[in-house]
Amino acid sequence: MSEFLSTTYIIKNFLQFVTVALIITTFNEIAGVKNIMPRIKKEWVDEILFVDGGSTDGTIQEIEKMGFKVLIQKQKGLGAALLEAVNAIKSDSFIFFASDGNDEPEKIPQLIQKFNEGYDQVIVTRFGTGSNMKSRKINAGKMDTFGNLLFTFLGNVFFGSHLTDCLVQLRIMSKKSFQELNFNEMSLIAFQQMSIRGSKKHQNICEIIGNEGKRMGGIRKMKPLPVGKALILGIIKEFIHWKIN
Repeated sequence: MSEFLSTTYIIKNFLQFVTVALIITTFNEIAGVKNIMPRIKKEWVDEILFVDGGSTDGTIQEIEKMGFKVLIQKQKGLGAALLEAVNAIKSDSFIFFASDGNDEPEKIPQLIQKFNEGYDQVIVTRFGTGSNMKSRKINAGKMDTFGNLLFTFLGNVFFGSHLTDCLVQLRIMSKKSFQELNFNEMSLIAFQQMSIRGSKKHQNICEIIGNEGKRMGGIRKMKPLPVGKALILGIIKEFIHWKIN
């Protein structure tokens, strides 16, 4: 009986030590915030932090009305927002989550559960076996779907990874794993860098199946041609400068 209690105590304290923050990015996403937040249970994580790129549609006020903390990013760019948020949280690990309706809140507990098995990164793939590709094409468009598959394929070929979705935002990782990447991509292609550098560092990366939801209001930030060009240049740069300092 005492051995059981001792084991229970160790497990309980281990789970308390591994804390998780939910980092939610926003930029004029008031509709998404209103629709998504009721589906997220506060007890899923230890900390919730919004990082906002300067919304003017009432998003910040809506978040504060809900009782959540908002970090106004100082430097422009999605990657900059992520970096500033990671530096601001107190938790040992974190989940990157989009507020526009594309990410599924129900995947948050699954991410944490899988992460606790000992992975460096756990990613929600929208293209794995079991994902709804038809829904993806409707919500994101055929061009975006083709582009994501292409850049994931190139990432696998050049960097030896085995991913089905290297561009997705919804993922969990520890601060330690994040610091190993020497992350410095301030633009929209931030998640490609996380995936590629994770592979270069031989991180233990796992994917779980998910889908892409329909955007809820707001204006889509991603422009296919400029972002596509940036993704190609990102792959070339990571290949040429292989070593991560």
